[in-house]
Amino acid sequence: MINEFFLSIGTVEEWKLSLGFLVGLVVFFRVLKYLIVNKFKAIADITKNDFDDFLISAFSIKTWPTEIIFSIFVSSKFLHLGEGFNSFINYITLITIIIFVANFLQRLVKYFAIKKVLKHEEEDRKTDASVVHVLSNMIQWGIRVIAALLILQNSGIDIGALLAGAGIMGIAIAFALKEVLADLFACFSIYFDKPFEVGDYIVLDNGKSGGVKKIGLRTTRIKTLRGEELVISNRKLTDSFLRNYKKMEKRRVSFEVSVDAKTTAKKLEKGKEIIMKLIEKEEDVEKPKVYLTFFTGNSYVYGIIYFVKTRNYYKYMKARENIILNIRKAFDKEKIKFATDEQKIILKKD
Repeated sequence: MINEFFLSIGTVEEWKLSLGFLVGLVVFFRVLKYLIVNKFKAIADITKNDFDDFLISAFSIKTWPTEIIFSIFVSSKFLHLGEGFNSFINYITLITIIIFVANFLQRLVKYFAIKKVLKHEEEDRKTDASVVHVLSNMIQWGIRVIAALLILQNSGIDIGALLAGAGIMGIAIAFALKEVLADLFACFSIYFDKPFEVGDYIVLDNGKSGGVKKIGLRTTRIKTLRGEELVISNRKLTDSFLRNYKKMEKRRVSFEVSVDAKTTAKKLEKGKEIIMKLIEKEEDVEKPKVYLTFFTGNSYVYGIIYFVKTRNYYKYMKARENIILNIRKAFDKEKIKFATDEQKIILKKD
């Protein structure tokens, strides 16, 4: 009875061929895995990158269920199995391959995410690390959903209705959480576009300004020069016009110095020369320009322009302060008198 059943499926030769392929493929996959893992271990010992370590861990996981199912799938093709049994083997094999590929892709995404997170944490960029972690989880969940949909589709289930229902539910959830999602996507926009980073000094379109202290998933914290902490939603930041002073490679300074109207031409020339030398002497300052711009009747006015080669606001202010103080000291030494706003009013009796 048993012999008749097996012979109805295939001849003795076909059974031998089928079993030979089954055993041969299982052995082949085992040997291939052993050789690949050992080859990558040898490469890992002489290379500095850690991607080969990832491949070793990926191939070291238990893959024998996939190997056996695939071997059964191939060996079954030599036998005359019924249509239902063939469909079942094809279905199981397809599901196994989908799960295997999905798991590999998830491990790959996780590997690159962990590498990026560790890099950001070493640079003390915790917000960027959080964004990468969230993106990694979203991608992994996306892979799982796609794998589940493929399995359901091959199970004969109409996924069109499921997708329609999920779409309606997604719209409802998105509408309920639109503010949260808007801030979250704004955080992703800040991460990828980088209009500003932690430590940058920014000025908003409402006049508020300060240094960026922390960029969170929903809000950004800004510390003003007065010591206050402003908490602003990421969505409002990305929608507003802002100026980022740290992006400036150099800062332009323009101001005026007024001297007394009684100052002689010789001293006016001397004053211009003093200002030029003092600015050129200052560190990280370039392209100074000094002109006698106009005469008001009460004073002569020097127009002064120069650039400070720094992105740091405090270094910029320090250079500006040094130049102003040095001009004051030098003019006092040369007895060049500054102009004042005082006016003498002489009253005469008729």
